[in-house]
Amino acid sequence: MSLQHAPPFAPTLWTKKNIALFVVIIISFILAFYARNLAVEDVGVIGLLPIFALAILTVIGLDIVLSVIIAILISVIMTSTGVIELSTILAKSTGSFIATVGLIIMLGAGVGEVAYRTGAARELVKFIVNRVGLSSQTRVKLGIIISSIVICGSLGTMAGGNAIIVAVIIPIAAAVGLTPPTVALLLMTSGSIGLFIGPFTPSTVTILELGGLSYPQFLLTSALPMSVVTLAAGWIMSGYIQKWTAGKYQYNEEFLNQKDEEDPAKLKSSKRAAIVFLATIIVMAVIGVIIKAGFSFAIIVMLTVALLTGLVAGLSPKQILEALYAGCGKLVWMFLLYWLYNPILVLVEKLNAYQTLLDNVTPYLTGLTPAMLCFGIFLFNIVGHIPGAAVAQMTFTNKIFGPILVAHGVPPTAITAVLLASSQVDWFGPFPSSDMFGQMGLARSSQLKYMLYGGWAIVTANIGLFAVLFHLLT
Repeated sequence: MSLQHAPPFAPTLWTKKNIALFVVIIISFILAFYARNLAVEDVGVIGLLPIFALAILTVIGLDIVLSVIIAILISVIMTSTGVIELSTILAKSTGSFIATVGLIIMLGAGVGEVAYRTGAARELVKFIVNRVGLSSQTRVKLGIIISSIVICGSLGTMAGGNAIIVAVIIPIAAAVGLTPPTVALLLMTSGSIGLFIGPFTPSTVTILELGGLSYPQFLLTSALPMSVVTLAAGWIMSGYIQKWTAGKYQYNEEFLNQKDEEDPAKLKSSKRAAIVFLATIIVMAVIGVIIKAGFSFAIIVMLTVALLTGLVAGLSPKQILEALYAGCGKLVWMFLLYWLYNPILVLVEKLNAYQTLLDNVTPYLTGLTPAMLCFGIFLFNIVGHIPGAAVAQMTFTNKIFGPILVAHGVPPTAITAVLLASSQVDWFGPFPSSDMFGQMGLARSSQLKYMLYGGWAIVTANIGLFAVLFHLLT
């Protein structure tokens, strides 16, 4: 191609999308250097800049890992963090909650690879689609929701619960054409509902202790209404996201399009592996409920599932490990993403932005009606949330605002609703959260903007719900 016919560089670089990205990045760094020269108590809401920048950049369309790296740089500038201190934070991040979630997600991909190589995944998909009847997108979506609510509500962990079932869910979703962003929102929505209503989840146990209600009272007055609204909004948005992403993003699994193995021995081995795969998950889930295991129990579950499934199918221990390596290798980038995201949370905490918000908001809460007081505390907590720590936020809210609520004559039912809304609606927004990243990773989705779109719809719907609910309960 001659030089005069080569496509010009400038129009490719200066697209509307890239211009928007450059503007956001430049403004973010200007604000970061401005905040760097302020005392911590004067930073205020600017301290949330790294999280705001991350959300905006991903919505515009920048690669999620690059967005996280830029957010880290903004955090480093704002906090005047040196290289040695940053390296220490990164080292400690490998043992953080969110990095552990990243490990669980990688292992989930490894288990999926074992299920694929043994033929267990294909046999499960054939059985569920052909025998159970999950042969349409609507039915598969319902299947995902029901199974996720049950397993997450039973185990008390969204990351661990969905990690256990995702190896079966993804091939079935692929078979009917559901996209990764759609599956991610469905997992997030249904897993959260499982935690809302599960009788022994950490958040339920904590909220019953702090609010003083019985479990049935808790369900009827706040948990079930919130679950219904969350499910409705999530279901509607999953339909839109499926339309927006169909043809752009898809899974590679095509089990139903493959011809049956001609070797009868191979078919028998695959069916046996499928039975052991599913049975092991069920047995381990029951054990987890009995011993009240936390989310990290999912690591043991997945390793056990991979080992037993592989051995029953005739794989050697070395072959099982090779399958795990291959599967985990596909999502190493996701583990790195989680590892890099945790320092942002650590550095933002140093800026004291949440406490500053609290100090500024508290004076405006006096003189309000009980319903408006409840609603104001709820709105504050949506912005001033503690990422990935619902129990901690419940405790924080009860400690700071509990006496104010009691002094205004707010009944226990309304106080419990405040604790629930304040600690769990913010899972869905307005900012990206570790919970979002977790479910995206499990669903193999790298498109944060669609998760944010779905999350914002769920947050908006719940704001409307609790605006009414607080009036009814006070």
